[in-house]
Amino acid sequence: MDNLSSMIKPIPLVFYSILIFYFIVMAWIGYISSKETNNLKDFFVMSGKAGAIVSGFAYFATQYSMSTFMGCPATCYKVGFAGLSISVPGLVFSMIIPVLLVGRKLIKLGRKNNFLTLADYLGDRYESNGLRTLQAALMILFMIPMMGAQTIGAGVILRAYTGAPEWVGIVGMGVIVIFYCMSGGIRGAMLTDVIQGGLMLATAIVTFIVSVNLGGDMEAITTKLMELNPAYMTHPGVGNAYNWGNYVSMIVMWSFFSISQPTLVTKFFAMKNYKVMFKATILGTMGMWIAATLIEWAGVNAIVSIPGLAGKNIDFVVPMILQNSLSPVASTILITGIVAAGMSTIDSLLISATGAITRDIYQMRINKSATDAEILNMSRYVTVIIGIVAIIFGISRPSTIFKIILFAFGGLGIWTAPVLLGLYWKGATSTGAFAGVIVGEVLFILMTLKFSSWSLGFNPLITSWFYAMLVMLVVSSFTTKNSQETLARHFAD
Repeated sequence: MDNLSSMIKPIPLVFYSILIFYFIVMAWIGYISSKETNNLKDFFVMSGKAGAIVSGFAYFATQYSMSTFMGCPATCYKVGFAGLSISVPGLVFSMIIPVLLVGRKLIKLGRKNNFLTLADYLGDRYESNGLRTLQAALMILFMIPMMGAQTIGAGVILRAYTGAPEWVGIVGMGVIVIFYCMSGGIRGAMLTDVIQGGLMLATAIVTFIVSVNLGGDMEAITTKLMELNPAYMTHPGVGNAYNWGNYVSMIVMWSFFSISQPTLVTKFFAMKNYKVMFKATILGTMGMWIAATLIEWAGVNAIVSIPGLAGKNIDFVVPMILQNSLSPVASTILITGIVAAGMSTIDSLLISATGAITRDIYQMRINKSATDAEILNMSRYVTVIIGIVAIIFGISRPSTIFKIILFAFGGLGIWTAPVLLGLYWKGATSTGAFAGVIVGEVLFILMTLKFSSWSLGFNPLITSWFYAMLVMLVVSSFTTKNSQETLARHFAD
């Protein structure tokens, strides 16, 4: 048992007042966005009209979730600076690398072929509705836990600030996100992301400053960490948490494997043009670098000032820093920045998962005669259903936020193989993509749940993706290639 209960200082009146106001603002933006959401393209990619500021904040806010603002500081609280040195470079390059490798090509193809989802691209490139359906189905499978993990953060915050059961916060966040996504689609999600991104940045800066003050100063914190355990200050961290294999895996995972995350691809399709993409990359990367560095460093500082958290309760570390350092009003205003981190990720995940069901599976496979107007209407209902399932997952809370995100992100990361090979190799085939993805996903799940030794010391995603690439290369070499018409469309200069 840890001493969490004695640390919690409920301030329900202040907390509910500020949070309700914040939720009303988000809902209002969703309502306004609904007035400009008139067709399917508006709902899923904002009709390709997103500018640099909206795109940059939207990607920063989407990429930085409850994992970044609660899960990663919690990990750093547990292992020390080794955790900080992994997450920061990995997260900072999570936009730069995808932009350099696939962003320009995907924007061009999206405009040319009217792609709205990642499955649109894959289905067209590989001339396979079966691959489209597989991608959509697996996306839903892994996105629901990722969405559920965000709601867990809201539950943790509500418990810390009101003493109420965690499920109340989980349901509250889920309902408000469902509302503005159902109403305004990606426009509502991206416009709310601008506000949420600003809040997240402010929260990271202030949390770091008060964590230093809470610990005395940097010299006092460093001295105390050395006294407690010198492993806090060095690699591989406490408990050999990040040996060289895991260290390399985490950096590569968070940066390189963002390529196949459906929420990122949707952002590319929503951007106006290449210039917007590069401006958004600079803006988003600056925000990510500042926020990741400071919020995770605060987690390390809290080892000294907020001792005793253990198990799943390490997720409470940032709320405890703010609650022990600031007035109830200031603390609550800043904690909305963490709520924003979860909401900004859920909304993009929710829109992507909705598109997987209504467009990629229903319209493209089950009822090809369905009109865009019918799919738009259906998408709003599906958004509600998926959101409810994510809420139920969050209430079940099977693990820590970070571990849930790690698993879901890895499952989606396997699709980097068909995305990259599809963009750069004319010889990639649908049969090869099927074989590679299935082998990769099966190995990833097996290595994660039972056979960890198979990963050879790396994160299971790294090893399973390597086999997915190998299988796809071999199978594609012996199977029927795409038609010249498709290849000409995808590889035209």
